[in-house]
Amino acid sequence: MLAWMRVLSLHIESVRRAAESAEMERRAMASLAQTDALTGLPNRRGLQSALDAALAQCGPEQAVAVYLLDLDGFKPVNDRLGHDAGDQLLVQVGRRLRGQLRRGDVVARLGGDEFVVLASGLRAEHEAQALGRKLQRAFDAPFAVAGQSCRVGATVGFALAPHDGQDGGDLLKRADAAMYAGKQDGRQTLRRGAASAG
Repeated sequence: MLAWMRVLSLHIESVRRAAESAEMERRAMASLAQTDALTGLPNRRGLQSALDAALAQCGPEQAVAVYLLDLDGFKPVNDRLGHDAGDQLLVQVGRRLRGQLRRGDVVARLGGDEFVVLASGLRAEHEAQALGRKLQRAFDAPFAVAGQSCRVGATVGFALAPHDGQDGGDLLKRADAAMYAGKQDGRQTLRRGAASAG
């Protein structure tokens, strides 16, 4: 009887370990599905989760800013120094942007040289403007990639919830339109893609 109890105990422990291992693997897979493989930042899916959570908490006195940044001058660096150097640059850009933000804010990479920053708890547009300028200043110093110094800038478009809408997709579209307008106006600009009146 004691031997049987011992075998049963070992079997139960084995099943428990297998269940824990399966849960850890499930969590790792879920994390990978929401993470950009190159930079380790959230990808589009990870951003959507963070955006949904932030928008659920936002209000007139707790605005959420969604910034879309497109790098200025990335393609020449990538062409001149190669794709590995371009990848190094993207990783460094992600780190620099992360260094400009508060703990709860999010930096995500959508793909290519496009990044999104999500900042919650802003009280007014001037705070969103100030943070946008701070993000742009992250590009003031050159980057060191492939043993060379190179400079890139950022054109930034943003939208502010709930003022410009409360749907994550719409806010990203407004930020994208503002960023694109900034590119047309000479790059390295900061623009708000506000909701149209009426």
